[in-house]
Amino acid sequence: MNGWGNFLFCLRIKLNYRDLWIILVMDGVRLFFAGDFCCTPSPSHIEVAEDLRHLIQSCDVKYVNFEVPLKPEVTLPRQYNARLWQHDDAPGFLRDLGFNLFSIANNHAFDWGVAGFDKTRRALGDQAFGAGTYEEAYRVKTVEVRGVRIGFMALTFAAYTGVFDDVQHRDGVGCAYIHDLRVNHDIMEAKKSVDFLFILPHDGVEYVDVPLPETIARYRDFIDYGADGVLGSHPHCPQGWEEYNGKPIFYSLGNFFFNSKETPLYKADKPHWYEGWCVLMEVNPQADKPIQFRIVNTKNEENRHLIIDDSVDRQRHNEVLQQYLTDKNLYDTYLKSQLEKIAVETEMPIVMSVRQKLGVIFSIKMSLRSIVHRNSSENGARFSHLLKNDTRLDVLKRYLKEQK
Repeated sequence: MNGWGNFLFCLRIKLNYRDLWIILVMDGVRLFFAGDFCCTPSPSHIEVAEDLRHLIQSCDVKYVNFEVPLKPEVTLPRQYNARLWQHDDAPGFLRDLGFNLFSIANNHAFDWGVAGFDKTRRALGDQAFGAGTYEEAYRVKTVEVRGVRIGFMALTFAAYTGVFDDVQHRDGVGCAYIHDLRVNHDIMEAKKSVDFLFILPHDGVEYVDVPLPETIARYRDFIDYGADGVLGSHPHCPQGWEEYNGKPIFYSLGNFFFNSKETPLYKADKPHWYEGWCVLMEVNPQADKPIQFRIVNTKNEENRHLIIDDSVDRQRHNEVLQQYLTDKNLYDTYLKSQLEKIAVETEMPIVMSVRQKLGVIFSIKMSLRSIVHRNSSENGARFSHLLKNDTRLDVLKRYLKEQK
């Protein structure tokens, strides 16, 4: 980005002539943002390239989404979606890398119930945020570095369980819900007490290279209400980024490292699963341009090596992602093909299976309680999950609209 070369030059001056730097330049705060992390086998087998390790450790604040909880010593009943877990050594591995800020607001946070959540939060301590009691979940995490106050707010979509997505129920523990109307007010209030505020949403359509129009609108909302940047996760692949009103929005950083199987030998058959974006950022409230950033391409090789990937193929793919967001015809064509595939292969079979079993004609807006009451089968659970997931409903509604 413009100005980043000057920042690196100034950094070298700082390292060699620290006193001169303090006199001539007001020091900025360096931030490092990574995407989704899960490691079910021991992370001891992961080798992190030295240049990537040094880059992370050179920053003041290092953030990653801790996607999956630690596994407690409990037995839970079967559910239709798998209960994911990661190795007890995962928090220590990430801390050794330098990470000191962890979002736990995501769709897997309560895969192992309250016991799994409690074990995970104990391991991550007060560096974890985005979940807990209702007030804890929505509380902005504030970090102060050299007098600069930076706030972070983690949000997630209405997952199968463990999200405060029902306005009538605020008891117990859960994750902050991305569409709770209080979020907009919390952003405005938080901006009164911080220099910079970053929103970290966990949402979007998995394995698709572009965000939905609804996702774009919501993430821009965050900026309109006062946020200084948005860095998303969940789709498990990088999506495009933009500067909206001068503020950066990254729709998905993709996976930093994600292996939810018990062996490093597992190979995920998903496009761009092993490619991630990390964002290296400098913030300085006194600078002409208070936020400067650049993308760092990372790659997970064979679930054993994490490296910086400066290959020509990655550069070209990044350019394609940007073209999707700047060329409406290209975006619309690609999105339509993806929505049709998802709707036909995933969403419509769920709708039709429940319809056939009930033997009635119904709208997709039919009461969730009625569906669950009449059909407690696995298909009924899948259907109830579809009804409560705003993003998946948006996919289905857009597909059905195209069929008219």
